[in-house]
Amino acid sequence: MEWFEQLNWQDHIWAVSSVMSALVVLVSSLADRRRHNRVSIDDVGFMPWTAITVFSVLATVLSAALAIKGL
Repeated sequence: MEWFEQLNWQDHIWAVSSVMSALVVLVSSLADRRRHNRVSIDDVGFMPWTAITVFSVLATVLSAALAIKGL
């Protein structure tokens, strides 16, 4: 358990942020695909899945760049 205490999470915050936003990209892409392939055209949703996907891709790229830079 002492290796966990020695691990400094602040050194890896951008990498963790990049992985989390990549998961959001995956979920929102699947939800957007499901929305486009719906059977009943009248069953509309209220979530802007395309915008969520775009902004989370931007967050993924930005946080990955900062993780690589080592900020």
